[in-house]
Amino acid sequence: MLKRKISMFGLSLTILFTSLFLGGCSPKPFLTQDGTYVILTVSPSGMTQSELIELPWNTNMAVLQNFLLESSFVLSDLHTPSSVEPSNTAPLKTTKRIQANFPRAKRMKFIVDQQVLTLDVQSIQIEVEGANVGQVILNQTIVLQGIDNPNLQPAFQELADVLHNKVESK
Repeated sequence: MLKRKISMFGLSLTILFTSLFLGGCSPKPFLTQDGTYVILTVSPSGMTQSELIELPWNTNMAVLQNFLLESSFVLSDLHTPSSVEPSNTAPLKTTKRIQANFPRAKRMKFIVDQQVLTLDVQSIQIEVEGANVGQVILNQTIVLQGIDNPNLQPAFQELADVLHNKVESK
């Protein structure tokens, strides 16, 4: 019984310190389940396909929550992209982005080039696969570069696997 209490106390402290570390001292933009999420696939020719993220009721929501957490980490420190154009010899890739649409504009604070920027956000796109992983597009007009998060792609793949399995089970 004592070991269980100590174990629970240790787990609680770990969760607390993790949330404090990830949360920092100021509020960060955080993607939550209160929006509508779409996976946008853009082919090299420019064709766009969208897939609404709808998980079945019996799905472990931790997969989506983990992906949203990793996506939010990308948003925690943004910067304006360099003006250097990509090389024309680079092979064109299919790009995948997650897009969050909010029913009402959400006021969010972002750190952009070490300055606080407050915006009313209607939509956010984050590139999860492609040439500019971590690229962020706010309200379909403001293009920024987010943190290079090595956990973003595995979290996206896990979500895609859950979505793929849902389609197969129908």
